[in-house]
Amino acid sequence: MPHNNRRLSDIAVRIWRGLKAQFWLLMLCCYSALPGFAAAKGTLPRVLVLSYTNHPTVQKYYLPIVLQAYQALGIEIQLVEMATERFAQLYQQGKIDGDIARIEALTQLLPQLLLVQQLDQMQVSYHCSAMVRCSADDINDPNLLIFTPVVKKVRQLIKLQVLAKTYEVNSWQQLLDLFQQKKVDRFLMVDGGRFHTTLQVSSQRFEIAHMPLPFYHVLHHQHRQLAPLVAEQIQKVLAGYPPLPNPSHNKAAIEATLK
Repeated sequence: MPHNNRRLSDIAVRIWRGLKAQFWLLMLCCYSALPGFAAAKGTLPRVLVLSYTNHPTVQKYYLPIVLQAYQALGIEIQLVEMATERFAQLYQQGKIDGDIARIEALTQLLPQLLLVQQLDQMQVSYHCSAMVRCSADDINDPNLLIFTPVVKKVRQLIKLQVLAKTYEVNSWQQLLDLFQQKKVDRFLMVDGGRFHTTLQVSSQRFEIAHMPLPFYHVLHHQHRQLAPLVAEQIQKVLAGYPPLPNPSHNKAAIEATLK
């Protein structure tokens, strides 16, 4: 091979090798910016503290789904049971990392609350025992006493007006137990439309019309880089369950209620 041609060939090889090295360096930089690469390098938190409510649907459905997602990411979860008011307080103080499932309306109270992935759609229902006559209009009768869990803050957020006298018990499960023991005749309940445990609790049940209210797994905004990874894992788990209910199924009733 002529000397000039060999020299040109060597130069071409060096240029190609330089370009190839720059290409792989660029790919490495781009890949390292992805959340998945951070996970592979072990930069995800080892432990998170999440709160949850003692609602039976949360414990039976939402909690296992969310825990499975974090298990796939290798993150240990420490659980703390607490009501909405306490959750809001500790969230603002930065003492908890998030919650298993809360309503989207909480962002009105906590603007920086990070909505990670929708789990369900809320349903509010009114229940009566077979021993009393009742209708959905009972919640507006000031002469009646209706039992509820400690959800005053939730009722305010979703703008649910109840003119009847209300008595708050300590927990969702306590309320259901009191009803089963025939110590309570009338009560309000919040449950999910996709996942539910209380829809058939009573022989007389009336769905209360309200605007669509999604349940979300939520995190503190400091974990915003972690959120897409968690959302992806939750979506994988939810793929094996029925889809979300259509929020417009009672649209006419909702519009009539809000007029």
